[in-house]
This record gives sequence, C-alpha cells and structure tokens, in this order.
Amino acid sequence: MLVGFLFFQAFKYVRMPSKFYEKKKYETEKYFKFLGVHIFRLILINSFFRHLNSRVYLKGRPKEYLLTFIEETKQSETSHIISGIFPLLIQLLYLKYGLLEHFIWLTIFNTLLNLYPFLLQRMNRFNMIKKHPQILKKN
Repeated sequence: MLVGFLFFQAFKYVRMPSKFYEKKKYETEKYFKFLGVHIFRLILINSFFRHLNSRVYLKGRPKEYLLTFIEETKQSETSHIISGIFPLLIQLLYLKYGLLEHFIWLTIFNTLLNLYPFLLQRMNRFNMIKKHPQILKKN
C-alpha cells in the first residue's frame, strides 16, 4: 500500500498516450461485471480503504470537480499500471525458477492491489463520462 502511494506521488504527472485512456469496444458494463470489478468496488467502499482517498468521493462536490475527478482516475490508472509492472516481472522470474507458490501469492497481491484498482478507475471514469457527457466538451 505504501509502495502504491509512493508510486502515485512519483508518477503523478506521468501519462500514457491519450488513446490509452479511451474506452475500448469490449469495456462494457458486462465486461466489468464479468471480471468482478463491481464486487471489488463493494468490498473497497465497505472497508477501511474508503478512508484513504477522500478525493474519489463526489458527494457534496461542485460539478466543476468532475473534470478533476476524471484526471484523478487517469493518474491513479497510470500509477497502478506502472506499479504493477515490477511485480509482474518478478512473477515471471518465479515461474522461470519453478517457485510456483511465490508466483501464486504475488499474482494474488498484484491482482488485488494493481489490476482491480486499475479496472475500477476505468469503470468509474467511463460511468462518469456516460452520466455527464458534457465533461469532455470542456477540454
């Protein structure tokens, strides 16, 4: 968790190409539901994790904050991708050297701490854009 925070701060202004943040055809409500992102979201908002980042809650915020929210999802997405690459490389080494148990545990942690948060940020951003399409017209 601390590593994720440090990556977020270190790569706060690093961006992937803009095409990366666009919704792909397969990224539908069914896609996210099939992957269990909705369940992950429920677990996240009903745990202590919800207190760690108050910027993601929109209740009581002015509509102007929506654009900031969109940018924050992109920042978070980028930091989760970057911080997920290092464990992925270690996972491959574990597989190469037959350390299957280590591979499985690191896969679980990398999935829960990087892949699902990444997917959740994408889902949230796409839902927000769908709900408030005028957000993108301001850019």
